[in-house]
Amino acid sequence: MEHFIFDPIIAGIVCCIAMDIWQRILFLTFNIPPTNWSTAGRWFMMLISKKIIFNQNLDDENPVKYELQIGWVFHYCVAIVYGFAYYFLVVGFDILDTSILSGLIFGLISVIVPWFFYLPVTGKGFMGNKTQNPTLTKLLSTSSHVVVGIFLAIGFSFLGY
Repeated sequence: MEHFIFDPIIAGIVCCIAMDIWQRILFLTFNIPPTNWSTAGRWFMMLISKKIIFNQNLDDENPVKYELQIGWVFHYCVAIVYGFAYYFLVVGFDILDTSILSGLIFGLISVIVPWFFYLPVTGKGFMGNKTQNPTLTKLLSTSSHVVVGIFLAIGFSFLGY
């Protein structure tokens, strides 16, 4: 039972750290700013307090106290949810394994979440089409989620799966 609880949490944290490092590498190499997690914190707090799921003007809303910190916690919680999803696909359903290829596939599939949920609910449009550079947004979310998937596979591999 403890493997069911702790292993997905550990793998989720590992993949999230890898994604954060990846985004810092992109910033240092190409001056592409990493994700601003205050947006996620603001969206989450408005969801809780005002029951607003789709907020087309989220960037124009007043900042929420501690939104950046809340956004970072939310970011890591979502990564842990990905850890549990990967765990169930490996252990529960035997669909994936801990190979880099399985991680890549999971990462490519997981990009559905930002493209069709997170970006639209934060006013950025489906697949980021309302951002300043939709193509870059698509590439960044895809590359970040590929890193997530690959490091979930690596994390579970190191955990003995």
